[in-house]
Amino acid sequence: MKYSFTKILCLFFLGLSFNGFTQNVVEVTFIESRTKEALSSEFGVDAQFDVKLYKMLYETPDLQGNLDTASGLFIVPDDPTGTFPLLCYHHGTVNDRNDVPSLLEGGAELAIIFGGMGYVTAAPDYLGLGTARGIHPYVHADSEASASIDMMYAMRAYAENDEDITLNDQVFLSGYSQGGHAAMATHRKIEQDLSADFTVTAAAPMSGPYSISQEMRKFTTGDDPYLFCAYLVSLVLSYEAAYGNIYTDLEEIFKPQFVDDIVRFENEEINLFSLNSQIIFKLSFLGGPIPKLMLQDSIREIVVNDGEHPLMDALRDNDVFDWAPTAPTRLFYCTADDQVTFRNSVVADSVMNVNGAADVDSEDVDSGANHGGCVDPATTAAIAFFAQFQEVTVGTNEVFTQDLFEVYPNPANDVLTIEMETERTGGFTVNLFDVYGKLIKSEIAAGNVVTFDVEEVPNGMYLLSVNGGTVRGVEKINIQR
Repeated sequence: MKYSFTKILCLFFLGLSFNGFTQNVVEVTFIESRTKEALSSEFGVDAQFDVKLYKMLYETPDLQGNLDTASGLFIVPDDPTGTFPLLCYHHGTVNDRNDVPSLLEGGAELAIIFGGMGYVTAAPDYLGLGTARGIHPYVHADSEASASIDMMYAMRAYAENDEDITLNDQVFLSGYSQGGHAAMATHRKIEQDLSADFTVTAAAPMSGPYSISQEMRKFTTGDDPYLFCAYLVSLVLSYEAAYGNIYTDLEEIFKPQFVDDIVRFENEEINLFSLNSQIIFKLSFLGGPIPKLMLQDSIREIVVNDGEHPLMDALRDNDVFDWAPTAPTRLFYCTADDQVTFRNSVVADSVMNVNGAADVDSEDVDSGANHGGCVDPATTAAIAFFAQFQEVTVGTNEVFTQDLFEVYPNPANDVLTIEMETERTGGFTVNLFDVYGKLIKSEIAAGNVVTFDVEEVPNGMYLLSVNGGTVRGVEKINIQR
């Protein structure tokens, strides 16, 4: 269904400002509902709520500062008596402008999972994707942040005028791959410039390219094969659109045999996957899928040796790790990542802590997983990390708090006893995570008093999560022997 013109017009005049522009809800369209049982079955999570999915159109400035209409998906836990946090989920690299969350593609699954876990979730498509005009400014920190924050403003304004959506003051940020970069850019913008409007409760960027100018540059332009060469093309086109000084002709950057395909991609005649296939085929005649081989000799020398050029300035301008978050922040990654080197997370962790960050750490959630394989463990870790802070009220009951059950003894030795505060007729899931959010052990339990064996778990601090129906709680556990 579409909301009435009167309601949309009302929201138009309730917009909030960002970068000097009025933020407006242009249109909201209901897409579909999904039950928590369906979410749990489809995604292998213990979803807590049914959800409603909507497509939102909202106004945000484009790269030239002119108002554009951007799109995004937003997900609402389907309980009008509930009060929920706002979570912004930032999607990863997509294939073309239609491979986006608002069309239930391009990372929509992870946004929907967060919705089912009790977050009113915004998933912006970004500039140049979905309905937004022009080229997508790929891994461009400023526009990722502005498009995301403007959707958060729009959602907040919309929720104020919808009796079925109630937000509390909590804000969570996450995203995977390019979305990790976008989540970091959004977090930095909020804490440095918009703290009066939003207070980030916790952030969990996942497998993101935070060090564009150093770690990603070295990882993708060395002598080793890299099978995702089109990312470099997308980045160059993006930074030319954003800064306007990278090149006057594409052949200043790329060898002639690659230019026709790049122009076709820029004109949206082929998608990113097709471009990548063409590049890899042509690179096979030059020595293999080594991205630097498609660069002109002069620019290759500059890029490989970290020299001076407007492109290098743009790379440095889009690094997002050299600052100090105030909100608790976890950087989840996998050491074997074949697309985004894990060193992005390790370096960001180190630099942020040197800068005086309050609570930042990085965690390898699966050392053997590649970029695609890292999605599940990273998301599981993010959900567990956020659960320590999340507050949800349904009716008059606080359901996502830490007083729903008692765990003893604590410190523990070999066995934990979990005693529910209220009568339980159905089963529930008990998960044990380490302090970084890595799943250590999981069991299905039933009854009001159950035992949980931790005999094989090493000494240390852990998080015990209990999930069942709308009941969820998290307790910190100390295992000592």
